[in-house]
Amino acid sequence: MATLVFGSIGRVFGGPVGGLLGTIAGGLLDRSLAGGPRNAGRVGNLEVQSAAYGEPIPVVVGRMRVAGNLVWSSGIAETAAGGKGGGAGYAYSASFAVALAAGPITAIGRIWADGTEIRSSTGSFASPLTMRFYPGGETQGVDPLIAAAEGSTSAPAYRGTAYVVFEDVPLAEFGNRIPNLTFEIIAGDDDALDIGAALRRLSVNENGALAAVRGRFPAIAGHVAARAGSIADNIAPLVAIAGAAVVGSDRLELVGETDAHIALPPADGHARSQDGGPGRDRFMRQGGEAMVSAVELNYFDGDRAYQAGLQRARSGSPGALVQHVVASALPATLAKQLASEILARSEAARLQTSARLPWRHVGIRPGTQVRFADDNRLWRVRATRFEAFVVHLELECADIAPAPARLADAGRALALASEPAGATEVLWLDLPPLPGEAPVLPRMWLAAAGAAPGWRRAPLAISRDGGFSYQAAGTIGGGVQGIAANVLAPGCVAGWDRFASVDVELLSCAMWLQPASEAAVLAGANLALVGAELVQFTKADQLAPRRFRLSGLLRGRQGSEAAVAGHARGERFLLLDRAALLPVDLPLESIGQTVLARANGSGDANGSAVGALIGGGGLLPLSPAHLRVRRVGGDVVASWVRRSRAGFGWPDCIDAPLAEASEAYRVEIWRGGTLVRTATVTIPAFLYTEADRLADGGVGMAEFHVRQVSALVGPGAAATAVFMLP
Repeated sequence: MATLVFGSIGRVFGGPVGGLLGTIAGGLLDRSLAGGPRNAGRVGNLEVQSAAYGEPIPVVVGRMRVAGNLVWSSGIAETAAGGKGGGAGYAYSASFAVALAAGPITAIGRIWADGTEIRSSTGSFASPLTMRFYPGGETQGVDPLIAAAEGSTSAPAYRGTAYVVFEDVPLAEFGNRIPNLTFEIIAGDDDALDIGAALRRLSVNENGALAAVRGRFPAIAGHVAARAGSIADNIAPLVAIAGAAVVGSDRLELVGETDAHIALPPADGHARSQDGGPGRDRFMRQGGEAMVSAVELNYFDGDRAYQAGLQRARSGSPGALVQHVVASALPATLAKQLASEILARSEAARLQTSARLPWRHVGIRPGTQVRFADDNRLWRVRATRFEAFVVHLELECADIAPAPARLADAGRALALASEPAGATEVLWLDLPPLPGEAPVLPRMWLAAAGAAPGWRRAPLAISRDGGFSYQAAGTIGGGVQGIAANVLAPGCVAGWDRFASVDVELLSCAMWLQPASEAAVLAGANLALVGAELVQFTKADQLAPRRFRLSGLLRGRQGSEAAVAGHARGERFLLLDRAALLPVDLPLESIGQTVLARANGSGDANGSAVGALIGGGGLLPLSPAHLRVRRVGGDVVASWVRRSRAGFGWPDCIDAPLAEASEAYRVEIWRGGTLVRTATVTIPAFLYTEADRLADGGVGMAEFHVRQVSALVGPGAAATAVFMLP
């Protein structure tokens, strides 16, 4: 049968040479049935975008997903970001055109970028994008962006080719590259599309229709011819799975299921004669075709975003496996039915016979269906020969019952639907130095997250002039934010706090908190900000969607012990993941000024800027440790151990690195809420003489406040001790 199909199609679409090549190819295909799988077609990957010169232009019928070809680009534009050091970055965007299919087409449905749906079937983009669609008419004009870039006299209009132009697409979501785009193409009225309609569309060239199509054909949702090659190469797989008859030689007819046939006289009326006159072989030979035991049909599943599908039909008998690949969109149940019908036709075609008829039947052509008066079976003519006024016919049985509809499992599909990103929650953080850092400039941190399921990341911009101008600061995402659902009680900062806990409610169901071992926490894991206190946690028990209970705490981390008390319900929670934070280094003179930040994500068109006071928290010295006040005779002596923002470890229990230009401390003595004495010392000790004590009021309760002093930003946090003066 393949010899007949490929030979006939090849002769019409490729002339005598095409017919010869088609017949040879078909013969090889037929002979391959004797062993190994048989492939009745090949379809390239329709979901890989190309930018190659000379790629074939797909012809789409109905509704189908194709990748298209990148035909023009302005190049990737780079925008420098503001900030210094770790805060520097760049934003990238691109404008480009993608050729889709031979036009004209009706519309574009869904669009996928790197496999994720970014445009819904209603035509709305998950992120705001500027796209212009050109359906491929012969009079379509030049796109204004291409004309501006290339010149109005040099810019192509791509007439006859449907294409789209994207303008200034942000590329941060796609790894700063143009993504692989695939498009759902709608070409013509696809409400009643079948294989016959696809054959009519594909068997047309600049000279008009090259084949007539008639009969009934299986319904499909869409088809694409995207192979480089002849028209015959692209329509042969459709003819094969539809079981269509190829009738004629000079003028081809593709005939689907039909009740039409030629009635022939009974075989007994034309008994076989010894001289080879009219008659019919009563001997029907079995095995003219090799036994087919199974058929595999590869297709594109329209119910699963046009992902590849495979359905099988088996006979249970030993034999060859036949594989068919068709670039059509089918439901799984129809694909299963078609595979069963292909198997049934293969089995029926093994029943073959020959006949000799009077010369008046010379008009019977290969592919024609005939029925003998004494035989209820339907036969298809494989080949004809006219000799000595006798018509010789080679016939194969074409009498099969339609395969019943069967349940078919289409399998699971990985659906990556793009959901609206929604608004971005931006946080400014003025933190003490994080582990391993010793900033030399005021360093602020930006955190960003979103509550919407589609939020992934957002570009941020900052302003230091009250919002008059903004500079790009970078793109961040993936942070874990939320609020405290209860009050974190005060606790111990000198060891593990195994009593206090805090419930946090995260911003999104996509966020998660993970427990960690004590060793991992001591090594720096699970550092979080609760209010103004930095804590670490070992346990994270999920209580409900988005809600976790954190316990097994280390409190007052990185010099934040002053914030251990004073927590409140609803205060912010942030997991300090360095990869999800954006550092912004600012000039030293900006301390005390206000800096603004705003998100420029797809859901932030109406978002307002978030401001923060630049405090230089990363430059402030830490509060001294082990402050002791004792009486020595009539004097009072205060002593302490310095801590260093250059390193929180204290391996030798003797001293810590200075991390400042010089060592200096500010000592304050308070009595009854009134500051009564200040002093600056250069060693970690202070002598409060009896004379000074008496001058300040003599006996009573006093508070000693000690702060290390930075030459850049002044005194840091205070260590406090209360002492009863003698």
